[in-house]
Amino acid sequence: MESIANGIARLVSFVARWPRQVLVAVALLTGLSLFGASGLGVDTDSSRMLNPDLPFQADALALRAAFPQDKTAILVLVEGDTADRADTALRQIVNRLDGAEGIAEMFAPAIDPFLMQNGLLWSDLATFDDQMRRISQSSNLIASIRADQTVDGFLAALDQARLLAEGAGREADLAPIYAEAAEVFAGAAEGRVTPLAWTSALAGEGGPALRVLTVMPEPDFTALNPVKPALRAVEAAVAEARVDPGLRIGITGDPVLRAEELRSVTARIFWSLGLSLGFVAIVLWLALGSLGRVVLGLGALLVTLALTAGAASVTVGSLNLISIAFIVLMVGLGIDFAIHFLAHLDERARAGGAVAEALADTARSVGPALVLAALSTSLAFFAFMATDFRGMAQLGVIGGTGVLVAFAVSVTVLPAVIALRPGLSIGRARGRVPAFLAAHPRFTWSMAALGLIAALIASQARFDADPMGLRDPSSGSVQSYNRLISESGRSPLRASILAPDRARAAALAAEAEALPQVESAIWLGALIPAEQEDKLALLDLAWPSIDHAVNGIPEELAETDAVTPTSLANALGDQPEQAALAAALRLYASAGRSAQAVAQEGVFQFFPALEGQLAALLEMDEVTVETLPSQLSQRYLSSDGLYRVEILPEADIRIPAERAAFAEALAEALPGATGAPVQIEGARKAVTAALIEALALSLAGAALLALLMLRSVAGVLAILLPVLLAGAICMAASVLLGMPFNYANVIVLPLMIGIGVDSGIHLALRSRHSGEVFDTATPMAAFYSALTTIAAFGTLGLSQHVGTASMGILLAIGLTATVLTCFALTPPLARLGRAT
Repeated sequence: MESIANGIARLVSFVARWPRQVLVAVALLTGLSLFGASGLGVDTDSSRMLNPDLPFQADALALRAAFPQDKTAILVLVEGDTADRADTALRQIVNRLDGAEGIAEMFAPAIDPFLMQNGLLWSDLATFDDQMRRISQSSNLIASIRADQTVDGFLAALDQARLLAEGAGREADLAPIYAEAAEVFAGAAEGRVTPLAWTSALAGEGGPALRVLTVMPEPDFTALNPVKPALRAVEAAVAEARVDPGLRIGITGDPVLRAEELRSVTARIFWSLGLSLGFVAIVLWLALGSLGRVVLGLGALLVTLALTAGAASVTVGSLNLISIAFIVLMVGLGIDFAIHFLAHLDERARAGGAVAEALADTARSVGPALVLAALSTSLAFFAFMATDFRGMAQLGVIGGTGVLVAFAVSVTVLPAVIALRPGLSIGRARGRVPAFLAAHPRFTWSMAALGLIAALIASQARFDADPMGLRDPSSGSVQSYNRLISESGRSPLRASILAPDRARAAALAAEAEALPQVESAIWLGALIPAEQEDKLALLDLAWPSIDHAVNGIPEELAETDAVTPTSLANALGDQPEQAALAAALRLYASAGRSAQAVAQEGVFQFFPALEGQLAALLEMDEVTVETLPSQLSQRYLSSDGLYRVEILPEADIRIPAERAAFAEALAEALPGATGAPVQIEGARKAVTAALIEALALSLAGAALLALLMLRSVAGVLAILLPVLLAGAICMAASVLLGMPFNYANVIVLPLMIGIGVDSGIHLALRSRHSGEVFDTATPMAAFYSALTTIAAFGTLGLSQHVGTASMGILLAIGLTATVLTCFALTPPLARLGRAT
């Protein structure tokens, strides 16, 4: 260590002789770094955080290459309290987007002409028969209303239908339209338009309806956000449609989720940076003792941030969800070396003598500890470069480089400024660390016991690889995504496997459906409706009635007097639906002529759509693969002839155990299957392995460095054992807080090793050369250094991004545990090693 101490002393002495030249060189390098950092971008695609050569990643990339639309599609969810309301809003949005900038094509199954014409063929035979019967029975009612589209005409047609139903003993058939009409006239009596839901009235199935519009953008890959024009157009169209209170409209899809995630990640990052700098300034005031020294420390920190950002622009180009945290991370780490250097300088300067001599003595005294701390902390970061976890590897490059930059700044910028301003070499006396931190035996045993208890709980810690766990659950895109998941047939949480031809696709679908974990398998051949011949035969029987409803002249099938709201109310029976309509008609009649226009709008607002739907049924024909809409067939047959088989899970795979069982069953029976569930499970295993590998490398590297410099196994244990116990406490906190490790907060454990080893090194080395370490400046420097790091990282807990917030919380807990275990255990263990 003596050679290291002398080398650092010579470097500091050189800087003290040429301070202006050194500062000019640093200023030029800082300017270049800021220029380079201006081009840093952010990539929120979590799928790119892992090595693309991993088998499950390669399968996912093959699927994306065959069906690239999956990654760029924007989904609009339109949920109305009735199907008619949802369909009307859907048409409005589609019309608004037609020809909009950045949109290549759209597909809305509910209003697609082909599916409106043939959609009933996908229902089972019994449902198809029931629908044909209902339309046939209502054909003259519809024809009558079509011929006289007034409230009086509606009431007369309804009265005709009532008489016929009573004569045939089918009063229950009219119950749905009675219920809908009651809502219309009750609302009109209050001056409120309540549209009659014709689809519900005729189909006999009411309630909310969910419609999905798929918008395919025309991406501009030269822009930072390639689908931004399309997304803006969709948001504008949705904003117009949302004025209807009976609608709930959301936007989701991968581009939307990533755009919102990017906003949540960056929304408060600079606010967090400013807050952390404020906290650091306060701690520096307490640690360094004068305003000038605080400014010096912050200046060194800002130089470190700029140089690290410049290095990031050269080494990685763009940041990810993990590496973006380096901005706040370096606030905590970048100041540590400065605090220790200035604290030791304070001791030397107070002893008297020239400033240049005090600087050299300080470098000789604290230099080895700073070198070892810089190497061990940077090694903790660089260890991730050897793993398949590319996202963490990126932070490893930036963080490891940043630590070395912080060390270099501390032994160059600080001595240069102090050589020019000698008064900065001395600060206010800082006193001693709190008594309970001074390695009191009770404190030592308490922290050891806490660490051992935590180790038992830590075994339950887990890694959650689901990228949705990182996102703000209150954001619109996440809420819409979760709504889509609740619809089993529409949930994006499904697997896919590619087949080279039709026969292989059919075989894979059959193999998948044989698995107990699989609900169904969908491929191009499965899109052809079953029993089409029988259904088309039923259509032939109902065709004259449908044609009558759409084109025919209504028949007066029963003689009646002129119908008024009151007369119809009096004629209705006492069945619940009829009684409700009678009450509504009486209210409507008492409201006077002012309610008539309201009722007119309510009755006929959705009637034209009904006419269009019925007219489309007249063109129903056999569905073949060749006649399917291209937007539908292209989902299952790629442009280069690959077939996709989609595999829907039987269980709710949002539950980790069910997801694991589903992925394992597919891996065993259908190698090559991919999709969100398989990727999430593959990522979980890969990241867990990467974390274990990186932690092992970090600990081994730190142990080797400490052993080479201390040449004492006991000294190494004094440094590493407290860090291991602190890690157990952090993992236990993750379990108890229900805050699993994820892509963002997984950096906590390796970071704790780096910082914990850093503190342990300073305490162990000072304990080795001093009688009582707590009588020196080292404990206070370590205490304030840890406090700045905790304060800096704690501000991340305020982030809107769930992953970043959990990172801040767990880091604050973990680093607090680290400083407590180091203060409690390192000095007594170091003394024990020295005694033996």
